[in-house]
Amino acid sequence: MRCLVVTLAAVGALLADGGKMQFREQAGPFEITLFSSPEQPRVGNTDLSVMLQKAAGQSTILDAEVKLHLIKTETGTITEIVVPATHARATNKLLYAAAVKLPSAGRWRIEVLVNEGGNSAEVSGNLNVLPPQAPLAVYWPYFALVPLVALLFAANQWLRRNRRARP
Repeated sequence: MRCLVVTLAAVGALLADGGKMQFREQAGPFEITLFSSPEQPRVGNTDLSVMLQKAAGQSTILDAEVKLHLIKTETGTITEIVVPATHARATNKLLYAAAVKLPSAGRWRIEVLVNEGGNSAEVSGNLNVLPPQAPLAVYWPYFALVPLVALLFAANQWLRRNRRARP
């Protein structure tokens, strides 16, 4: 039972670092891959991770400076978010991660800026951000937990009573 509770509580943490690959491009001496978690980003907190590799040999680069620049253009307004992606934020130390709070749904342009050892590169792609989920869709596992525990308790009591009744 404790395992079930711990697993449900840790679901959010288990999705960090990695997730769905949004795009992978080669720029200069780098191969740059962007991942998002949750797989389909929604308004609110999103984890964006970058894997940086040498284009020749595919070895991972661990000493670069990586920045994410997100831009959304709506009628008359431009929203920009610039965040550094670091190993400190990543649980997988092969990735550079950034926690981003996306304020609105729609198509966002994301630019990944990399500087390493005198070399720099930039790649860009699009990120489709969905509206926030309904609260019931987010918290249903917690609401289901109480009846499940009550059902398991009732089954336990029924089995104990039947075991005592047998000679």
